[in-house]
Amino acid sequence: MSLRILMCRWLVVVTFLLLGIPGVSFYLPAAFSQTAHQIETQTIQQGLAHRQPGEADTTFLKRVLPVSFPALGDDLVAYAWRPSVFGKQLFFSVPGGADNEYGCDLFVLDPFKANTYAVQIIPLMSSMPDRNYLTSLFFADVDQNGQKELLALLECSYINTHIEVDGQRLYGRESHYRTVVFNYVGQNSSGYPQYKEDLTPRPYLDELATAAEVRENLPRRTAPQRKPAAKARK
Repeated sequence: MSLRILMCRWLVVVTFLLLGIPGVSFYLPAAFSQTAHQIETQTIQQGLAHRQPGEADTTFLKRVLPVSFPALGDDLVAYAWRPSVFGKQLFFSVPGGADNEYGCDLFVLDPFKANTYAVQIIPLMSSMPDRNYLTSLFFADVDQNGQKELLALLECSYINTHIEVDGQRLYGRESHYRTVVFNYVGQNSSGYPQYKEDLTPRPYLDELATAAEVRENLPRRTAPQRKPAAKARK
């Protein structure tokens, strides 16, 4: 077999390993994995990612965050949370790291210059005593001030004691829900966008299992209270 044919076959194999074949997974050598971790670590440490012109959302995220971004990208949210002439913000979540082991970490990539994104990780957590899962990520004007907030609906399933039968306790798991709210609070001195959790107590949003239920309850609580009209004196 000629050297040219061998080289062509090797190039085909390498191309498949790098680009992938639909429905087929390959074992990647440690060098590939190490490179992916190095790329992602650099992106997170710099807090910055440069997007190539015309690059698709998923292609961009897989390139700059090759470890964390899900292979399918089915939970990616692209939304213009804050006004920006440079495009929409990109959001996706992963299980929390060592300092957030019961919560989720929300990646936010926010374009603040042409093809330049600020990269931040927002920890999503609640007071629920077990692993929290992100059920829904959505946006609403919680305070009725004209600025939408980011809302993360978290679900946690934990063991509750139910009843005793023949002297034995029966246990079952029950799902509970909390909604956490984040505000956009402007840009820092370097022009990077900033976000902050809104710690205002909102118990009326607890145990609401869907984003639709949360939205339905917001206007009822934020509508201004009208003072009763003064009674006319007789």
